[in-house]
Amino acid sequence: MGILFFSCSSDDDGIEVNFNDFEAISAAYPFSDIQTDEQITYFEYIQSMPDFEDPDDPTSLVYRNNVLFSFNEICSDPDCRTAFNNLQADAGFIGGCLPSYCFYYIKYQTQEENLVVASKDDLLNFLGEIDSPGEALLIARANAYYWAVNNKNNGAIKETQDGFELIVMQTVSYCLPFQTNRFHLKVDREGNVTIVSEEIAEIDENACV
Repeated sequence: MGILFFSCSSDDDGIEVNFNDFEAISAAYPFSDIQTDEQITYFEYIQSMPDFEDPDDPTSLVYRNNVLFSFNEICSDPDCRTAFNNLQADAGFIGGCLPSYCFYYIKYQTQEENLVVASKDDLLNFLGEIDSPGEALLIARANAYYWAVNNKNNGAIKETQDGFELIVMQTVSYCLPFQTNRFHLKVDREGNVTIVSEEIAEIDENACV
């Protein structure tokens, strides 16, 4: 018999899924199965934190980049490597890092070019048809959802005929209350995200971020 996960929320019907049909999400950045029309020779998923070295000088803006995940090998030619490392987006397909600010974007190489994915439209064009779990999860991440690793209650996925179904989390209120909800989503092959159901996962009436 499958395990059903029922809502404890009183204002909706909550999430009811058979977790035997789902796989736990096994990594914080499960993006190595991304497949695009372009042959990716190197890929980086980046958290970028813009900062002014001198708050009184608007030209002192610098970006402090943290490569959260990469796959394949960067080019070995020094000029190619320098050109790639110097490539910087000034926006991303999702923001975060409250109470400060950061954004997330992708840099990647093909045989001929160094390229940036810096908006949701860029991401959809980059991925094309959503045909792997990592691509569906990247779409979810670009829509401010996240997941726990190896915990099906808070991070699970299964493939369906027309895309993927996900169990993921999202912070829906950051202050009085601080509230996180759990979502059952569908991500179709075109990258459209549909909320099937949701429920309150965590709430603190006295907390702020």
